[in-house]
Amino acid sequence: MKHCLALGLSGMVLALTAGRAPAWNSVGHLAVAKLAYDQLADGHKTKLFLLLKTHPHYEEFLAAGRPADVNEVEWVVLRASVWPDWVRPRGKDPRGSGVTRFHRGEDHYVNIPLIDPKDAEFFAGKTLVSPDIMNIVSALQQRGNELKTKTAAPEDQAVALCWLFHLVGDIHQPLHNVAYFSSNPAFVHGDLGGNKFGVRVNGRKWKLHTYWDELLGEDPNYTDDSAERHVKIYKQAMAVAETLRGLSLSQEDKDKLAKNTTFESWSQEGVELARTFAYQKTDGSGVLEGVEVKFNGSMPDSAPEVGAEYDKKAHAIAEVRVVLAGRRLSERMKALVAR
Repeated sequence: MKHCLALGLSGMVLALTAGRAPAWNSVGHLAVAKLAYDQLADGHKTKLFLLLKTHPHYEEFLAAGRPADVNEVEWVVLRASVWPDWVRPRGKDPRGSGVTRFHRGEDHYVNIPLIDPKDAEFFAGKTLVSPDIMNIVSALQQRGNELKTKTAAPEDQAVALCWLFHLVGDIHQPLHNVAYFSSNPAFVHGDLGGNKFGVRVNGRKWKLHTYWDELLGEDPNYTDDSAERHVKIYKQAMAVAETLRGLSLSQEDKDKLAKNTTFESWSQEGVELARTFAYQKTDGSGVLEGVEVKFNGSMPDSAPEVGAEYDKKAHAIAEVRVVLAGRRLSERMKALVAR
């Protein structure tokens, strides 16, 4: 296992909070939500819908743009899964603080360091992330507690519900659980979960993080609030969910469903996939050789190709992660609405 990435957590504190992208795009999140929704009883769906009707952005976002042939309850519940990305600030944002004040950037991910094995000594004794920064694991716990608190205001619980729908999806995207470190100056402070790590896939340049986000289907402009886009991504997501509904899980993945029932264990699954696959060459020769992606999104033409085998396996992994996320989300929702 000499080529596998090492994990490290200990000296110098680095924040790693800027420049993170959404995990799974809207197609992926809606597909997770649809798979979960279809496993709920009608009474559970109704309870979720009635709670979401108290949401501060119910009319403006959750219920907006619904096609006439789509069930209102389903549309609203599934839209909850993409609301936390909708509230992200957009530069000179005309929507104002009434929308963007709900943004919680650090809640979308956790930075478990992946250290290039050749640089283990270089990083020895250094704390690469602050233990005090909010992360996806603690956020999931807090949002769940808010839903279980009987004295919480309904609108606050509706917001918490959206976060749970979204973050259960996020935590199943492997690169939302790690940050890669190497002595390469581009990655000495971490790669922001693959957002600074540039590669080519079938000749096309990608941030490694964005490549994984788009594996279930591309959504090139998540800031487009038009009804046309929302209908388009909804239809894409429904097709993905339909394809994945009958996906046969391996015994290993069935065991994960049975044994890994905590948010921490879900995150560790992502760490392991990042360590053993996402940052690895498929020929077993070592770590991917990514190039630095600048904050303006540009990357050198020298970005290396990951290969067709990597692309094929990455798609298969993403499909399993979405199925696991859907099943786990449904179980969490059943437990919460039964109260």
